[in-house]
Amino acid sequence: MNGPRITEVLPEGEHAAWVTLDDGLTRLIDLRPLSRLPTHHALRLPLLSRSPRITDDARHLYWPGGAHLDVVSITHAPTGPLPVGLLGLSPSAQRYRPLAPLLRHQGIHVHSYLDVRPEQVLREQLRLKPGDVKQFLHSHAPAAPELCLARLSDVYLALQLLLPGDLIPALLRRPWPAAIRHAAQGTTALDCLWKGRIDLIDTPLTHLLLPDAPPVSVLLSSDAEANGAATTEQQQRPPEGQRDR
Repeated sequence: MNGPRITEVLPEGEHAAWVTLDDGLTRLIDLRPLSRLPTHHALRLPLLSRSPRITDDARHLYWPGGAHLDVVSITHAPTGPLPVGLLGLSPSAQRYRPLAPLLRHQGIHVHSYLDVRPEQVLREQLRLKPGDVKQFLHSHAPAAPELCLARLSDVYLALQLLLPGDLIPALLRRPWPAAIRHAAQGTTALDCLWKGRIDLIDTPLTHLLLPDAPPVSVLLSSDAEANGAATTEQQQRPPEGQRDR
């Protein structure tokens, strides 16, 4: 039987996946439209959605509980037989690196080259212990270690574009708004690395590298959401003399 076959699938965030086919391309697909089908409601659960598998014939993805997605719907996304969104398309050699295209199109390259930094360099620059890196790689399985390190390298380069390098290790250990919004992922960027959610780091960085981005100071806030909530409460609170009237 002719036709494309699935060679790899990697979860992304809570409701997306990187799907590599033998056509040399990787598609980043959005599973949220699929989860709206009555037969696929189980995909609304992030833990289940992040557990895709490939069938023996390599023509379907499936999840615990029985949800399936055929390769034709993937190749023809977003107009295939089953509804899935298409978030990105890249050569397979550049998969699993959402920041890479933005880094390549910056006005100047960090240190004039964008090669993936070796693990030793990343450990030194980010102040990571060997056990930290081991936990990072383990939590992002089944992604291969080289893919994980390339993505971590892109995060490091993106941070270098946004603030002085000597601030980066401390930033990773400060409260991180995206982690706080997902309480199960801890409170810091390092927690996200250790719990398999590097997307909670590079997604905010992606927005900061885009035109009309918010100021980089949002990364340096000790607790952006808490401060915002406090400000809103203060704005809504009546003046002292008007209370309890």
